[in-house]
Parts: sequence; C-alpha cells; structure tokens
Amino acid sequence: MKALFAMDLMDGKCVRLKKGDFTQVTVYSDNPAAKIEEMVKRGARDFHIIDLDGARTGKRVHHETIRNIRERVTGYMEVGGGVRDVGDIKYYSEGGLNGIILGTRALEDDVFFEGLGTFRNIILGLDLYEGKPMAHGWKTTINKDVQEILVTAERVGIMAILCTSIERDGMLTGPDYEGLKKLAVMTKLPIIASGGVTSIDDVKRLKDSGVWATILGKAVYEGLIKIEEAITYAD
Repeated sequence: MKALFAMDLMDGKCVRLKKGDFTQVTVYSDNPAAKIEEMVKRGARDFHIIDLDGARTGKRVHHETIRNIRERVTGYMEVGGGVRDVGDIKYYSEGGLNGIILGTRALEDDVFFEGLGTFRNIILGLDLYEGKPMAHGWKTTINKDVQEILVTAERVGIMAILCTSIERDGMLTGPDYEGLKKLAVMTKLPIIASGGVTSIDDVKRLKDSGVWATILGKAVYEGLIKIEEAITYAD
C-alpha cells in the first residue's frame, strides 16, 4: 500500500478544508514547496497534490507550483483539481506526474470519459456524499449509478479509483471502511482510500483491507500520525 501524503493548494498556500467547505480553511504553510521538502526529509516519498482553486474554477491555477513540487519528489506523485481536458493531462504528464485525477469532466462527458483509454495514468476521482457521486469541487450531484461508473472505468482502462468520503474528509472521524468494502466488491481496479484517516491504527487497517493506497492529510498536519511511523506500513 502506498502512503500518499496530501497537500491541498489554495491562494498559493498549503491548506486543509473540512468536508470540502471552502469557508472552513486551515492554513498549514505559506510555502508549499518548502513544506514538501520538510516532509520528504522526514521520510515521505509519495504525494497527493490537489489544486483547490482549480477544482473550484474549472481550470489549472497552481500548475507551476505543482511542477515545482514534482522536482522535489522522487517517488510517486498524483495531481488533481482543474484537470478538464487533454491539454491538462498532457501538461501534467510531461511534467512527470505519475497519476492524474479526473472527476467532473469524466463524470459529465461520456465521450471524454471513453477517450481516456488513450492514457495510462488516469485516476478517476469518485467523490461520494451519502453514496452519491459529486462534482465541481463537491458542489454538484452527478445523477449516475456508482456501479455503472466503475464498469465504464474498467472498460476504458482507468489506472485506479480515488474514493473520497466527503462526510469524513478533514473531520478526523476514521475512514468509511464499509463503503470501501462495498466498492472493492464492485470493481477490480486498484482503490485509493481518502477521507477520515485519523490514527496509525487506521493506516494499519487500510493496509490489511487491500487498498492500493491511502491519503494521509489533516492527521499528519495535526501531528496525530507521524510520517516516520506511517511509512513503515507503506510499500
């Protein structure tokens, strides 16, 4: 299992939100690149970087910062937020990003979704609120069945599914183990678990559950999970 250390970018800063609410912001650093370097020195290898302003506006905002961060990371790194077209995918692919997360455009545009088979580094962002897919920075409900989405993802050749429990994101209430278990039954694709990871016991349990990766965010920034300990459970 990969331990993906999260960084959300907004207004040029490293932040965390509660349940994706842009009015509930905690700033952890005014210098994202320096924060990444600090985490790398403590042993972090793999990263999950989200352009929150990009997710909200529908276009890349922090792309230069993200490529700057990529130069400081030697391990796996994935990016999301504001990725809406082939140009965005190519931009980040050429910048050395291993995984590119698409949610909104893929879920709203069937033709675009089918065309993603051209690439081999696409992660489908499946952001769920009360079991329903959400888009546009978690503000809009997508009227599609989760099973139907997963079947298409497998056929197209999506690399992995990033499943985020919106109710738990940034809340430190523990992962949605039951939801992840149901998802694993519905698809053979690798699953990245996101939302609610609070303790090192959560990391252990997620590793035992067989997920391909887990996102470690607020709990790391708040000191509830130590990077040095988390990486002992990472591949």
